[in-house]
Amino acid sequence: MRLAVIADIHSNSEALASVLAQLDREGVEAILNLGDLVGYNASPNECLEMLQGRRTWSLAGNHDLALLDPERAQNFNIIAYDALMWCRQQIRPEFLEFLQNLPLLRKLPGSFLACHGTPTNADTYIAYHFQGKRVLKELHQHSDLRVCFFGHTHRRALWYRDIRGKVALRQISPALMRLSPEEHYLINPGSVGQPRDGNPEAAYAIFDVSGAQRRILAAGLPPYLAERLALGA
Repeated sequence: MRLAVIADIHSNSEALASVLAQLDREGVEAILNLGDLVGYNASPNECLEMLQGRRTWSLAGNHDLALLDPERAQNFNIIAYDALMWCRQQIRPEFLEFLQNLPLLRKLPGSFLACHGTPTNADTYIAYHFQGKRVLKELHQHSDLRVCFFGHTHRRALWYRDIRGKVALRQISPALMRLSPEEHYLINPGSVGQPRDGNPEAAYAIFDVSGAQRRILAAGLPPYLAERLALGA
């Protein structure tokens, strides 16, 4: 199964449409959306509509939460705050309900965790070494978790913790990047709607989870857990 990982769409319908078209060309079977569907840009309803008919796991980001509770937006800068308040006036009732039901954290079958900022806080960043080290240490304490997908920084990143406990960033490559079963990883696909890594093109990642399905079956777990990865259900 090929799982697309996207984050920080921020109401940018043009960027999302371009990414979804490319994902269709690449044969992606399901989408993991790491949150911040709204804010900054002018097409919140259009973006939410685009994802409705697709096999998608979605999370709540800090902007999604602030849309629902404007007091959370008090710490935003004035531009982000104004854009979110505009979005709050535009959002359709059915999409408001959709956002209200989004979880903060998802544990996916096959050693995967997904969050927006960190597993404990949607507002917290993983941008510096001490932050990556702290979250990877927490991940290491759970024997069933190897990979955590996160967003929020709007920058592509792949942090790893090797068997010795060393934590570092791995250089992002456009080529296929293989993960070691002996290491723990934090993976940020970058931002669809507002990249902040010096590259204005929308960013996303594709994760091949066929290995996860094999491990589920090899462990003697119910086959349904492997099948649902292929279905995005």
